Amino acid sequence: PVTIKKLLVALVLVVVDPSINFHVAKSSAVETYDPAKLVTEILKGLCSSEQVCETCLFKDEITSTLLSPISHFLDVADHQTPSESTLLHVADILCMIASSTKGRRHLIYGEKKDVFTRTKSSAAHIIAEFTKKALLKDLPKEAGQAPSQAVIGSYLYICHQLYNTCEGLLVLYPYELHASVAKAYQQASQEAESVPTPTPIEDDDSSSDSSSLAAKESYDLLHWEDTLRDNLLNFASTAKGILLLQQTGALNECIVYMNARYEKKLQVSKCEKFGYGYMVTQLAATAPGMAALEKTGYLKALISELWAVLECGPSDAPLFTPKSWPVDPVERISHKHLIRLLNVLSAFPAVYEVLATRPLPTKDSYTFREMPDTIAGFLDRLVLLNSPAKVHSLFNVEQSHAFGLRVLSVMISCLDTHLLLQAQYKFQECLLSDQADNLHHTDSNEIIVDCLSVERNNILVRSYQLGGPSERTLPPRIIKNMENPYPYPMFTSYPIPKEYISNQGRSAMKQDNELIKFLDSKKPEKGKAWLEKCRTILVKLLQTKPEQVKGKVVQKLLEQAAAVMTTITEEAIFPLLQFSGNDSSVKKFNLSPLQSLGIKIAVRYGIHLKVIHTSSEATEKLGHLLKKCALFLQQQQKPVDSKLLYLQGSYPGFDWFASTIFIIFSGNNEKSWEFLHEFSTLGASGYLWMPRLHASVHLPTALMSSGIPPLFSSTGHNIELILQIELPLVASAFRMSGYTPTQICLHWLKQCFWNYLDWFDICHYVCVCLIMGIDYQVYLCVAILKHLQKQVMEHMQTQDLIIFLKEEPIHEFHVSKNLKYMQELEKKYRKIILPDLLNITKP
Repeated sequence: PVTIKKLLVALVLVVVDPSINFHVAKSSAVETYDPAKLVTEILKGLCSSEQVCETCLFKDEITSTLLSPISHFLDVADHQTPSESTLLHVADILCMIASSTKGRRHLIYGEKKDVFTRTKSSAAHIIAEFTKKALLKDLPKEAGQAPSQAVIGSYLYICHQLYNTCEGLLVLYPYELHASVAKAYQQASQEAESVPTPTPIEDDDSSSDSSSLAAKESYDLLHWEDTLRDNLLNFASTAKGILLLQQTGALNECIVYMNARYEKKLQVSKCEKFGYGYMVTQLAATAPGMAALEKTGYLKALISELWAVLECGPSDAPLFTPKSWPVDPVERISHKHLIRLLNVLSAFPAVYEVLATRPLPTKDSYTFREMPDTIAGFLDRLVLLNSPAKVHSLFNVEQSHAFGLRVLSVMISCLDTHLLLQAQYKFQECLLSDQADNLHHTDSNEIIVDCLSVERNNILVRSYQLGGPSERTLPPRIIKNMENPYPYPMFTSYPIPKEYISNQGRSAMKQDNELIKFLDSKKPEKGKAWLEKCRTILVKLLQTKPEQVKGKVVQKLLEQAAAVMTTITEEAIFPLLQFSGNDSSVKKFNLSPLQSLGIKIAVRYGIHLKVIHTSSEATEKLGHLLKKCALFLQQQQKPVDSKLLYLQGSYPGFDWFASTIFIIFSGNNEKSWEFLHEFSTLGASGYLWMPRLHASVHLPTALMSSGIPPLFSSTGHNIELILQIELPLVASAFRMSGYTPTQICLHWLKQCFWNYLDWFDICHYVCVCLIMGIDYQVYLCVAILKHLQKQVMEHMQTQDLIIFLKEEPIHEFHVSKNLKYMQELEKKYRKIILPDLLNITKP
């Protein structure tokens, strides 16, 4: 009996077998009824249904038959060289298979679809090897004539469909396709420059023939150059891909190309439904990506479009119907522009790149048609309205200022951005002054409640008091009860009213448990044996009595773990260097205004938690600790030859991890320093402690000078890898929202979950990542996104996912309750993820 599999193999043979010669004579009729073309269309039709494909088409025997023409080029035998049309038909079918998730996985893993036992003989490996050799003109001569650019482009596009996902890049990474495509692109660019521009010559047939041939050659070269540039650009779909693209040196050219397509509203490719929004957001999470976006004019165009919607366009366009009267603070028509702007201003490295050292372009007067064309100009005109000239220059003052305040509110949810904006532009003083101007009477303390004063009040509270879900009260933006419309007090000076500060009680319960006994034991095990036992006890205690893992227990645990782990070679991947400075060099060291502000905020949070008692002494001690850490890390940095502001000098952000350790050790800067000094040798330090690997000599030169931290290219990439496999709905919701999981996870991790989790859970996060392994940082972020799945889906529908994730704390999430799920992820993924995180020192 003929099975479906046998039938499909027979059909595929019609396409791929060169011995079946249907082309008796070349004629248009024969080509119209070409059986290979007909079968290709049938198979492509089958590919439109994932279920049908999974049952019938995704079989290793069928796939290997389909791949036989390109296998011929890799394993030369006595086969007839496949024709160009055969190779293009095969590419067409493979392209349709790769356009669906199940099809892509079939090409990557084969019929068994086992993610964890990858075979080198799967279709993806054969396609990647063929494409790489064809690009580098490295195919064996015995295989016959080399494939044309059209064929190579078709197979490169299939690779692009694979490597623009984290799973695909994981498998294709060893082939270094980014380097091969970049090399081919440079050659094509050089050839395109040397081809003379064809000019029409009249009355000479031979000349006109050669002219049209030159024109075709020139067009083919330009088309080939665009094909290569497009495939290079698509590495920017993943976090690790952006690093690879940056290392090719072609990032700027690719973003110029993307911007040109973006302006024409072209989709990314023939098989992808969405535009470039997701890719722009991924790029804007990095300093080099943002610098390139600014250079190509993307930001200027974004602000220009935004201004046209909020205020007025660059020219008068007669309106035949009046604009609708706004009923929301941010109208639906401007909401899309709000999200686009927030997507590119989400990450601190990007904001630093476009705002650091740039003053506001304030003027004494503005014309009505004058538009801002930079981010600083946007903040000057719509956020910090501190002069009558700015107010009078706007047509829709209230709507435009409300829009600006919403942007500011989301931007300052990133604490580093908050400190930068306050240090450079004093936004808090400006908003307090605006609140004072909004008083009912000059002699009363009542502030008029309106859209702007409510928004300002929210920002002023949010930017003064730090805390997790149960540690502070944020005033709402919406008035629900008309009898008592706004029961929250407004104010015109700091500190904030006590109504916004929730009382943090300190429990003085006696801590006596198995973990304390283990840490206090007189004859402890050594090295790995100690660590294994510690893991077992910590997991048991977190799952049964998590409230006992706090205070002195956490201090002892961190101290002993750091001391033991420095003796384990797999954990201690960096050398332990002695601090070469002294007290006078520490005192002379200058912290930036941003870092000085950060110290005040951190100490205020410590006092609020009742862990630190005196403000002035704690401020001095934390300042001393941060200066000592900065000097110590400076010993391990080298100057980078880069135009990026982010890489000039020491780490530009605030050291949230060192501040977390300072509060864990109750403001004891000696103990904090001893821990951080030992901790600096561990691989985990590169991911938990952001300044640790900034411009560090321990990184390969290409990675160090890229401006892309390992937290982005490794942790962020691996979070997206697991999401695509474990939580595909969440991964899709992010893609459809044009926002990336990497961006929000880096935001949480860089500031050690301050403002997102309660202090109790922040301590558990540090303990778990140190004791259980740094890959738990990845599993924790996946567990949080799993916890938030319902809200992520809802906010994808309402198109405000970025606002929800950045402004809202993570309610009802506890590290201890999700430890079991994290352990399940560890069993599945550790052998892929942990080596990737710890191999950062290798080129």
